[in-house]
Amino acid sequence: MFYDLNIPLPEAAGKPNGRLSGHEWAQIAQTIERARELGYSVVALNQTIHGRLTPEHLQIWDTVPQFANSQRSWAEARAADARSSVRRGEIRVLRRLTAVISDATQGHSLSGAPANEYDLVAVQPTSEKILLAACNGTWEAVDMVALDMGSRWGFLAKQKIVAQALALGVSFEVAFQPALEGARQQWVCNASNIVRVTRGQGMVWTSGARQPPDIRTPYDIANLGNALQLNGDLSKCALSDNARAALTHAFTRTSTLRAVASIHQEAAY
Repeated sequence: MFYDLNIPLPEAAGKPNGRLSGHEWAQIAQTIERARELGYSVVALNQTIHGRLTPEHLQIWDTVPQFANSQRSWAEARAADARSSVRRGEIRVLRRLTAVISDATQGHSLSGAPANEYDLVAVQPTSEKILLAACNGTWEAVDMVALDMGSRWGFLAKQKIVAQALALGVSFEVAFQPALEGARQQWVCNASNIVRVTRGQGMVWTSGARQPPDIRTPYDIANLGNALQLNGDLSKCALSDNARAALTHAFTRTSTLRAVASIHQEAAY
């Protein structure tokens, strides 16, 4: 199975009680359908917020229309949906949160009920201090680190810090959309850095596609690894096994008590 865990929602969706227009939902539906046609089995709609997470941020999910040929993870009781498999010819649509955090106190909002409503929670650090907090378990609900691949970071993703995250099962996202938007040189620099410090372990390819033409086939994306001197098998895993591991990390976090007693069966992503 192939996964694309980053189909971004428009900026308005990241505001408390946000709403999107019918045209915006239609374009998202077309992007999801394009992903299904190209062989993806699971995609995640990515809601990006800046700062603290509040219950009001969840309101956008009540307005999501039914997409053709799809299963929504939040449309049924969560436990029942998590145990089901993707029906033939359909695609599973998940809820993802990306919190852009500039102050460490904002991250504490990820430890609570609102964050547990998402199938995947990512943090986009804006400083080395925030990166460290996202990687060392300071905040409970962090499944993925999503560094801005199209901009200079202003800090280093040090191997020692990254190793802490990998040991905790936290993944690192490499979205390729910035390379299509004119930031190819910066993207190569940033992506090479992620490959270097992770050695391909725990690395997840995503599209970040804002419209249907931005979606690429899984094999096209896997071939990006060649430009980064990433082993072909590891590059393919970044679209399959590693992505599934990120979702399993999230499901385990939300469905176990102190990571010991499982409440529900593991999600069949």
